[in-house]
Amino acid sequence: MTKSKVYHSSGSYITYSIKSGKSPYIIFLHGLMSDMNGTKAIAIEKFLKKLGNGYIRFDCRGHGESDGKFRDFGITDWSEDASLIINSLAKEPVILIGSSMGGWSMLLNAIKHPKKILGLIGIAPAPDFTESMFNKLSQNKQNTLLSKGYVEIPSDYSDTPYIISKKLINSGKENLLLKSKIPISCPVHLFHGGKDEDVPVETSFQIIKNIDSNNVKLCFVKDANHQFSRDSDLKLIFRSIEEIIAENK
Repeated sequence: MTKSKVYHSSGSYITYSIKSGKSPYIIFLHGLMSDMNGTKAIAIEKFLKKLGNGYIRFDCRGHGESDGKFRDFGITDWSEDASLIINSLAKEPVILIGSSMGGWSMLLNAIKHPKKILGLIGIAPAPDFTESMFNKLSQNKQNTLLSKGYVEIPSDYSDTPYIISKKLINSGKENLLLKSKIPISCPVHLFHGGKDEDVPVETSFQIIKNIDSNNVKLCFVKDANHQFSRDSDLKLIFRSIEEIIAENK
């Protein structure tokens, strides 16, 4: 396992970790204000070590060990980070696993790089979440965001508050997917928990409705939450990885 940096055209860097192995490589895209060291990312790495496939995990800019402050980036930037990893580190087509916000980036990259993507695994995928995030703010907080450029709200997963920036909201509007056809034709496996209080399962249903691919599965786990990281949840993800690898042999 090696850990290194790849540089964006702006000069900022993305920190990544890569485990060499056989093709196809699997790339993990983390969620909002998360990083490449989360429970799912590490568990998948251990599973792939047994399976023998290569694996890449990385921190989007403004997250973890990568460059920049969170509030200075948005969906376009984080999608570009994934594109850079896909195109600079993976010589052959890959399988993307996107968690929450990473699920949005996963879809955007499958649209941008159809020949590089063999399959998608979305864990509580959250395209367009910035719209509901803004709409849930009080009028006072919306005004603060627009005048100050950002607003802080409590996080259920960290002592550090979420910072919702005007750039994040505007960047979200530039990348909306749920109101039109999603031109993706590769296999797509989605996972959603019935106790997910952050991303409604209707989001996954809308992805299925809009996406071109006919090879789409949704696994709904009634008692799973947004993190989807219990041992039983992880086993479902592992099985999905094996299925998509098998489909591409």
